[in-house]
Amino acid sequence: MEFLKSTIASIAKANSAFPYSTGEKIEFRNDTIWNVYHGTQRSDNSPCTIFEFDVNSQRSRLPLARNAVKKLRTLRFPGIIRVLDTFESESIILIATEKVIPLDIAIQSLKNVNNEVIKWGLYLVANTVKFINTDAGSTHGNIRMSSVYVTESGEWRLSGLELLTSPKEEEPILYTFGGLVPESSRYAAPEVIKSGYDGLRKQPPHLLDSYHYGILIYEVFNGRLSTVDQLQENSPKHIPRELFGPFRKLIQPLPRSRASVKQFVEVGQGDSNVTPGAGFFVTHLISLSKSLENLSVQNEYERDTFLRELQSTKDKFPPGYLRVKVLPELIKCLEYSGGGPKVLMVILDISQELEAEEVQNILVPIIVKTFSMPDRTIRLALLESLPKFIEHIPKKIVNDKLFPDMLTGFVDISPAIREQTVKAVLVIIDKLSERNINNDLLRHLAKTQNDEQPGIRTNTTVCLGKIAHNLGPHTRARVLIAAFTRSIRDPFVHARNAALMALAVTVDIFSAEDCCNKILPTICPSLLDKEKLVRNQAHKTLDIYLAKVKSYASSMSDLDSTQSLNSVPASLSSTPRPQQDTDNTAATDSSWSGWVNGFTKRLAVDENENDHGISISDKLSSGSLISAETNITPAGPRSATLTSSSTSNVSGRSEAANSSPGFGTATMSSSKFNPVNGQDNEDNDVENDFGWGDFDDSVAEDTMIQNNNGSRIEADAWEPFDKSTTVVRTNIVSKTANSGSSSLPRSSKLSTSAKTTIRDVKTVSGISSANNSAKSKAHSIAALKEQKKKQNIFADQGVSGEEENGWDDGW
Repeated sequence: MEFLKSTIASIAKANSAFPYSTGEKIEFRNDTIWNVYHGTQRSDNSPCTIFEFDVNSQRSRLPLARNAVKKLRTLRFPGIIRVLDTFESESIILIATEKVIPLDIAIQSLKNVNNEVIKWGLYLVANTVKFINTDAGSTHGNIRMSSVYVTESGEWRLSGLELLTSPKEEEPILYTFGGLVPESSRYAAPEVIKSGYDGLRKQPPHLLDSYHYGILIYEVFNGRLSTVDQLQENSPKHIPRELFGPFRKLIQPLPRSRASVKQFVEVGQGDSNVTPGAGFFVTHLISLSKSLENLSVQNEYERDTFLRELQSTKDKFPPGYLRVKVLPELIKCLEYSGGGPKVLMVILDISQELEAEEVQNILVPIIVKTFSMPDRTIRLALLESLPKFIEHIPKKIVNDKLFPDMLTGFVDISPAIREQTVKAVLVIIDKLSERNINNDLLRHLAKTQNDEQPGIRTNTTVCLGKIAHNLGPHTRARVLIAAFTRSIRDPFVHARNAALMALAVTVDIFSAEDCCNKILPTICPSLLDKEKLVRNQAHKTLDIYLAKVKSYASSMSDLDSTQSLNSVPASLSSTPRPQQDTDNTAATDSSWSGWVNGFTKRLAVDENENDHGISISDKLSSGSLISAETNITPAGPRSATLTSSSTSNVSGRSEAANSSPGFGTATMSSSKFNPVNGQDNEDNDVENDFGWGDFDDSVAEDTMIQNNNGSRIEADAWEPFDKSTTVVRTNIVSKTANSGSSSLPRSSKLSTSAKTTIRDVKTVSGISSANNSAKSKAHSIAALKEQKKKQNIFADQGVSGEEENGWDDGW
C-alpha cells in the first residue's frame, strides 16, 4: 500500500513539473526499456511523443535509461530523434520528443511501401550511424527496428541510445551493461557471442553497429528476425538485388571481413559502372532531399532542376514529407531568395494536400504577402492559380487584403495582367461583398471594357454576363444595358458576338419595357453585320427577346376602349374633315402622316376632353422642336404659354426622319429626354453610372457636333441645303416672339408644298436657330421678303377654322 501511494505521489509531482500531458499508449513490438505514449504540450497543445521509464519495475536497467537521457540531450544530429524536455524522479523518467511513431507501425500504415522510400529511410539511418562511428568516435550498440522512429515528415530518426558509448569514457556502459538490453542475445554479433561485450574494447567502434545495421536491413524488407541463421541465407528474399551484395558485406561473421556503415554509404552513392553493385542510394528521393537542404543558396539553374524533379517525383515521397519538410523550405526560398513564380506554383500544388487548419496557418499568410509583391510574374501565377486556393481563404481576408491588391491589376501596364485579372473576377466574385462588387469592381470593369486590347474588351463583356446576377438589383439592368450596347458597337467581331451572347443569357434580368425600348433597337443593326458569326448570334438573341416580349404582351389584360384609335371624339363629331387631295403623291403622304397624327391626337383628347387640339407641351413630348428663349402664345381656345430655358437641349434631325418618309418632324432623338413641367425622367437618375453612361463609340465620333449649349448632336448631312430655310424660320420665330400675340391664322389652309416647307423649317430650326442668330440679322431683308412670299401663299390657300380641326402646326 505504501508503495502504491509513493508511486501516485511521484506521478503527481511529475505532472506538475513536466509541462507535457501524457495521452494514449502506443502499442507496437516493443523490445526496449521504454513505454511510448502520444502527448501534447500544455502551453500550445502541440503534439509530441513521450517516453516513460518506470524505475520501480526496471531498477536494474536504470543506468541504461539515464545514459539514454544524457546522450539524447548532448548529442545533436539531424538523424537523431529531437528531444524537447526531460524529467527524472525517484520512480519515473520522462522524455518528451518531437512527434514520432515506431518504424514498424509506420511501415504497416503505409498503403504503398515502395523500395525507394525504404532506401531513403535506410540512407538517413546510415548517415546517422556513420556520424556516430566516425565523427563522434562512438558505438551505438543498439541498432534495431524498435530503435528507429518516423517523424511527421516521413524521415527516419534513430533513438535507443541506452548503450551509446565512447571508448574514451572512464566507465563505458556498453561493455558493462550491454547484456541488459531486452532481447540482446537475439541481436548479438558473433564476436559478442564468443567474447561478450567486454571483448569489444579492442575492436573498432563501427564493428558492432555494422552487424546491427545489416539486421535492420533484413527486418525492414522481410519482417522480424527469428534466428541469426536467417542472415546467412543465399536468397535475398525481399531485399532488392542491387542491395543484397553490400548487405552481405555488413553481416560477415569475421570482424576483419565486415564492411563499415561508412563504406556501405560510399558504395551506395558510387557509380555502378565503376563498382559493381554500387549506386543503390542514387535515387530521386535521396537526391531531392539532399538538394532541399541547400535550396536557398542554389543558383537559378540548380533551383529549376530541383523544382522540375520535385514535380515529377513528389508522389513517391511520404505524404507528410512534402507538407512538413518541403513546403517550409519552398516558402523560405520564395520570401528571401527570390524563388519566383516556379517556386510559387509548386507551393500551391503541395498545399492541395493540406488540412483546413494547416491552410489557414501556412498557405493564407504567404498568399496575402505575395499578392502585395510588385513582381508581375508572381502576380500572374497567383491569378492563374486562384481557383486552387480561393475556397480556403475566408471572405474577410479576401475583401480586406486580397481584393485591394487585386484592383491594381485592372490598370497594370501589362496586358496579360489586365486580362488575367478580369478572368479572376469569376473566381473571386462569390467571396466579395456587395460594396466591393457594385462600386470598385464595376468602375474598373468599365475601364477594361474600353481597353485598347480587343481581347480584354471581349473578356470584360463575358465577365459581366457571368456575374450579372451578383450585381446589385438597383443598378444591374442599367449597367448591363449600357455595357452590352457599347460592346455591340465594338469594331472587334468577337466583342460584338460576346455582347450578343451575354444579352441572350441575361434576358431574365431586363424588364419587358427595357427589352422593347433599349435592347431590341440595339440588336437590330447587328442583323446585317458584315460578319456571319455576329449575324447568326444576333438572330438567336433577337428571337429570345421577341419571345419574352410576346410572352409578356400575352399576359397583359385587354382593356376595352370606348373609342377606336381613329374615331372622332363626340366633341368633334360636327367638325368638318379637311378636303382630300386628289394628287396621288399627296394622298400617300397624308396616309402615313395621318396614321401618326391620328395616334397623337387620340392621346391628346384622352388627356383633356375639353381641349380640342394639342398643347405645346404635347408637341415637345411627341418630338416637335421649339427654339431656345422663345415664348409662343397660340391664339384661341388652344392658347398655352411655354417658356423654354436657355439651357434646354436642342435635338437635331434624327436618322429616322431622313429615312422614314411620311413621319415629318416626329423624330426619335438619341439624346436623353428633358422633362417638362418639372416631371422627372428615370434616365436622369443621379445614381452612379460607373463609367458607362457617357459612352460615344469611335464610329459615332465623326457624325457628332457640338451645339451652342455644349450638348452633342448628330451632324446633319442636309444642313448645307437648308440654310436659307433656317434663316426664314429664325426670323419668323423672332417676329412672333416680339409681337407677343401673333400666330398663324387658324383659317389658313396649307398646300402640300407649304406644309412641307414649314415641316422642314421646324425640323432644322432646333439645330441651327441658336448657331445662326448672327446670320439672321445679316440677312434680315431676305428673310422679310421670304416671309411675305409665304404669307401670300398662306392667304391664297386659307380655309376656315372649323375645317382646320385644330392642327395648325404644319403636320
